[in-house]
Amino acid sequence: MRKIAKYLIFTFAVSWLLMAVGVHDFENAGAGGAMTFSYALSMCMFMPTIGALIAGANFRELGWKPNFGKGARYLLIAWLAPTVSAILGAAVYYIVFPDDFETAGNFLRDIDRDVYIECQESGGSYAWYVIKEIFFSFTSFYVLPAVVMGLGEEIGWRGFLFPELRERLGRTKGVIIGGVIHAAWHFPLMLLMGYEYGRGYIGEPLLGLFAFSIFCITTGTISNWLYEETHCIWLCGLFHGAINSTFNPCMLRGAEHFERSVFGPMDVGLVAGIPYMIAAFLILCFQHKRDEADFAELDGWKS
Repeated sequence: MRKIAKYLIFTFAVSWLLMAVGVHDFENAGAGGAMTFSYALSMCMFMPTIGALIAGANFRELGWKPNFGKGARYLLIAWLAPTVSAILGAAVYYIVFPDDFETAGNFLRDIDRDVYIECQESGGSYAWYVIKEIFFSFTSFYVLPAVVMGLGEEIGWRGFLFPELRERLGRTKGVIIGGVIHAAWHFPLMLLMGYEYGRGYIGEPLLGLFAFSIFCITTGTISNWLYEETHCIWLCGLFHGAINSTFNPCMLRGAEHFERSVFGPMDVGLVAGIPYMIAAFLILCFQHKRDEADFAELDGWKS
């Protein structure tokens, strides 16, 4: 437990300090403050790696060599699953809350009026713009830096913390506690500046903290599964980066009912996150059955 304690103390203390400085400058220093905030968050994403190094993680055994034979299908899952889940989750959300769905482009007009005007003048439909954004979310160059940034976290969460928790608590408890820890690492941003869900949402702030914990548990379950199946830390970085760079389903949300953000349409919502929840549940069931079969085979061999 001393290794885990070292990891958590360093990772949380330094990251939370960086977050506090970044949020302060973002709210008080104009454009320069926004840049400071961006740099602070980028630095935070590498603190889990440094924390793992301080805690004594064996970096040589993290799994740096990709196995393209066995791991090809897992590579596709890590790369494409976040976009597929975002689409399915948004569909579930807009089915549950149909009055939030619209294709008028209000979202684009509000965040980037120049791009909105260009889209209008080109004669293309807004639906076509959304389709292109979905395609670019997993094919553009920006996925690569997202993978590097995601790897900065995953070396700590997946490469170090989860194996330590699994050894002490078992897989299921390790996944749940590790997911809550991962979520809690983000809590200062959520409490100080409305990270992920904004302000004024239903049940603020406790429901947001709970929803994000569920998100980190479910995505962590999938990432842990990728790591256990391939022992390749790069796939965890790819999965993390693909989640961060996938398209924003808010492109199809109307201008009202922002208080529902804790439910979706982004995949961190309790409703839009249902595809991740189902996938995580099935993975844990599959792993549990496989472990039981392995134990039964071992007992049979001993007897």
